[in-house]
Parts: sequence; structure tokens; C-alpha cells
Amino acid sequence: MFTVRTKIILAYTIVFGIMLTVFAVIIYKSIQAAAISKLNANLKSYAFSLHTEIEEQLDEKPTLNLKEIASIKADGLSGVHFQLFNAAHKKIVVDSVLQNVAFRNSQKLLSNDSFFENLKINNENYRVLWSLLQTEDNTPYLLETAASMKDVHSELQYLLYLFFILIPSGLLLTGITAFFISKQAFKPIIEMANTARTISGSNLDKRLDLPKANDEVKFLGETLNEMISGIDDAFKAHKQFIANASHEIKTPLTIIQSELELLEQKLKDEKDSENLKTALSEIENLSKLTGSLLVLAKLDSSQMPLQREPIRMDELLIECAQYLKLKALRKNIKFNFLFSDPVEILGDNEKLKSVMINLLDNAIKYSRENSVVNIKMGKLNKKYIEIRIKDDGIGIKKEDKNKIFERFFRSSDVRAEKSGSGLGLSIAYEIVRKHSGKIEIESEFGKGSIFKVILPLNGR
Repeated sequence: MFTVRTKIILAYTIVFGIMLTVFAVIIYKSIQAAAISKLNANLKSYAFSLHTEIEEQLDEKPTLNLKEIASIKADGLSGVHFQLFNAAHKKIVVDSVLQNVAFRNSQKLLSNDSFFENLKINNENYRVLWSLLQTEDNTPYLLETAASMKDVHSELQYLLYLFFILIPSGLLLTGITAFFISKQAFKPIIEMANTARTISGSNLDKRLDLPKANDEVKFLGETLNEMISGIDDAFKAHKQFIANASHEIKTPLTIIQSELELLEQKLKDEKDSENLKTALSEIENLSKLTGSLLVLAKLDSSQMPLQREPIRMDELLIECAQYLKLKALRKNIKFNFLFSDPVEILGDNEKLKSVMINLLDNAIKYSRENSVVNIKMGKLNKKYIEIRIKDDGIGIKKEDKNKIFERFFRSSDVRAEKSGSGLGLSIAYEIVRKHSGKIEIESEFGKGSIFKVILPLNGR
């Protein structure tokens, strides 16, 4: 499909092309009419001179002096010829070029003393004037005067060549002019679109640069800025609500959990104790959820700055695996470390540790029993390292891959079987993004997943 800009250029060029063509046709017809009119006038003048000479000669004697008649100048004409017919249309004076031309338009002479017509003789176009003349004794004669139209056609042919050069050149120039004018006109719109693409939830305070001209483009920019401001206000209110709610809920949950733990120690009834453990488990899950929401709110509002320090990533990964060792042992899952060389980067140790724990925890959670989780790390190039965490779990469906880092998203295949809030990967994604890195995923449903974490060595 054509862009709006291309459509405008095409429309402008086509309209201008039609105007040029119409103008060219009008000019051509006008010049053609003027040239024919001039030829007619010259031919009429020449015929009048012939009339005068022939009438004078016939009044004096019955024979004509053709040499004198032929010596009459035909100003402005080329290739002139004439023939003379008597009243019976019999040729008295015969021309070698016009000898095969017979008079066929008696009706026209009944209403006019003369008339013009175009004839093609020996593959050449001629303008022919038929006119009546009379001697003093009222004897009628018919004079046929012809002049070549070669000069007229040459002039018109030159004009056509000129049009064939000027019209395409004019269209090309129009297209180029329209291209640059539209480029300049659409420049502020393109700049606004490029700026709008860079605006996300993390920089809603950014605004579009408005053009100086007080036109429709500026009005569009102002409208978009107002819309972004409204989204920013709503987003801030939303984040503030989550932060406040998470903070307010966390404190009573901690108190309730502590009270229930004390109560559990005093209970002797096994059934009541079991019910209490279930309540404690749910409160713990709710506490984790509020904690995750609080972390996300802080990440969104940039209230959680990164503490950049040198980190040995090989040691950090081993530490995270050790932290989850007991959980892995319950399913008889082993960690297989594949490190090429020790790698040190600049980053926030605690936050990156939470990322790796989350990814390893997911690998354990979704892996089969008696399986292996491979942890591979090495330099991707001079600027980045890559960490791969591979499991042989249930994998991720193709349609779920693009949603896996969305908040609260959990695949329908695991929602009922595995506990979780759907926030862990979202937090990991945001932390890695704030380190100027990225998380990628390779997965095939039923065959496991590979989570790739790419981080800059310098932390930026």
C-alpha cells in the first residue's frame, strides 16, 4: 500500500500532468489554427493575384501567357501550383502535380465564391483553394490554387517534439518538487512519530517537540501531548496505588503471620494445626505477592536505583544454585555448570541475584524429576556476556512466548498445577532491562526451555 506522502506526490503529479497535457493540446490547436489561417490568407492573396492576371489576359486575347502567370510571386507559400477550368470543368491550364485532381464540390461553390480543402497528392499534403472568376464578357472560370502544407506540418511537428520533452521534464520536476515539499511538510509528523515510539511506561514524562508553525500538525502534536499527560497521570496514580496498597497490606500480613505462627506452637489438635498451616501458606503467598508488587512499583517509579559494583557472575550463579539446592533435591534435579572463564561485570549484586534465583526456581519448578538444569555462561563478545539456563520441562507454547514477561501472565497449562503470581519474570525482565540488558527465550512445547540473559560487561 502507498503511504499518504506517496499518494499526495502521485496526486499532485497526475493533476499537474493533466493540466500540462490540456494546456499543450490548447496551445497545439491554437498554433495549428493560426498556421492554417495564415496559410489560407497567403493562398487567398496568391489566388487573387492569379485572378487579376488571368482576367486581364483573357480580356485582351483568348490565349494565356503561362510564363507571365507563373512568374507571380507566392509570398509566404512553398510548393505552389494552379490549374484553370472552364465552365464545363474542362482543364484549360494543367499542372503536372494537380493534373489528377478533379473538381467534385459544385455545391460548395453555389453558396460561396471560394472554399478551401486539404488534399493528399503524391504522399504530400496540400492546402487547396477553389475560386470562381469571370471575364468582362461574364464567362465563368474555375481556378484551383494549391500550396504545400510541409512548412505548417514541420512547425507543428517541432511543437510536438517540444511537448514530448517539456511535459515529461515538467512532470519529473513536479514530482521532485512535490517530494521535497511533502518531505518538509511531513518532517514534523515523522519526528513526532519517532519520539512517540520512544515513549513507554518508564518515560511518560517525555513530550513531543512541536513545530513553530501554528498549523494542523502543531494541533495534532498538542493533542497527543495532552493524551500522553493524561496517561502519565493515570499511570502515576496506578503505580502509587499499588505501592501504597502493597505497603499497607504487607504490615498487617506480617502481624497476622506472626500471630498465627505463635498460635500454631500452642495448638495440640492435629486437624487445627493442619488448617493453620494452610492459612500460613496462603498468607506467605500473599506476602510474596505484595512484596513483588512493591518491587515492581519501585522499579516503575525509578525509586529503586541500581548499586553498581564488580560482580563475579560465575560465583553469583553458584551461590544462587546453592540457595535452591534443597528445592532441587526434592525432585532429584542436578545443576550442571558450564563456565568457560570467570567473568566479572558491573551491576547490582542483590537485584541480579534475585533474577537468577527466579529463573533457576522456575527451571526447577517446571522440570521433570531426575533431570538436569544446565547453567552456561560466557562472553558473547567484547561488550556482553550471555547466561543460558536450560531445562527439560514442559516448555512454552508458541502463542505464549510473547506474553511470558507480561505481569500476572501464567500459561493455562500450569495455572492449576503450579503456584505463583506471574510477577517473577516481569520483575526479572525489568531488572535486566535497567542493566541495559535483555532476556530472550527459546522454547518448544513439551521439550523444555532456554532462558538467555544478556548483560553488558560495564553495566551500561
